[in-house]
Amino acid sequence: MPIEAGRAGGGDARAARLLAAGFLALIALTWGLIVLGALVRAHGAGLACPDWPLCFGELVPRFDLKVAFEWGHRVTAGGVALAFAALAALALQRAATRRATARLLALAAGLLAGQVLLGALTVWHLLARWSVTAHLLTGTSFALVLLLVACALRDLAVPKRRPDRGSPASTRALGLAAALLALQVALGGLVSSSYAGLACPEWPTCNGGLWFPAWTGSVGLHLLHRYNGYLLLATLGAAAWASRRVPGLRAPALAALGLGIAQVGVGIANVIFGLPVEVTGLHSALATALAAALTLALREVVVRAQPADRS
Repeated sequence: MPIEAGRAGGGDARAARLLAAGFLALIALTWGLIVLGALVRAHGAGLACPDWPLCFGELVPRFDLKVAFEWGHRVTAGGVALAFAALAALALQRAATRRATARLLALAAGLLAGQVLLGALTVWHLLARWSVTAHLLTGTSFALVLLLVACALRDLAVPKRRPDRGSPASTRALGLAAALLALQVALGGLVSSSYAGLACPEWPTCNGGLWFPAWTGSVGLHLLHRYNGYLLLATLGAAAWASRRVPGLRAPALAALGLGIAQVGVGIANVIFGLPVEVTGLHSALATALAAALTLALREVVVRAQPADRS
């Protein structure tokens, strides 16, 4: 999607700055919602409220730990939706901020509507693997589009000189890393919803000292997730190396590499320590942060690729 850096007057610039701050706060809340979703799964609380949109037919049910996690997840999701609606309405009021964000806001609204539907389907279909995985992918995509909205508003408030084009090697490496990360998030959702997190209960081997005992069933799914993670980490390293002399790309590419290293380490800890809830939540948090860093890097690539007459 093309990204245009506009020039705003004093009032528009101030409004853009305030809206950018608001969307950044919403991104933080959405990030927390994604982590809370991982904790719901880790506590086995996905069906603690067996109906939707109510919980045991009540708006506020009686609570135990699992119900509190699931109900809290729903309430937080409602807060995200209301905050998005308010910020989007404010952004669309002014012509300058509307031009900068309208298409991204429409995309975010579509993702949010899909996410609400997928949340309901996840309950109605008793945590079907496809619905859980689609719910995770859509929620992460919504957070990343919010990040693009915040960046567009920031650029409107503080226009920057158009940078030189980046290197083709960094562009290819970042694009491949983004594709592998999308696959990794999908595989992670399938591993979680298939209860395959401990299908390989040891590391670096899988089972009984074997590296590749099977490529089918839960073991095969776990191995695909594990080795795609290694491939993603290697690609992040290549992207960071290729971007090392490109201002504007170097920082997000290095951040993505650092987060990728941490993510692999936390994944290993998940296996070694038997999927502790805290480590599972951290694993989800790092995945979203890694996606955000790659999104910032890819946005910079898109900005650099635009014709000069669009600055």
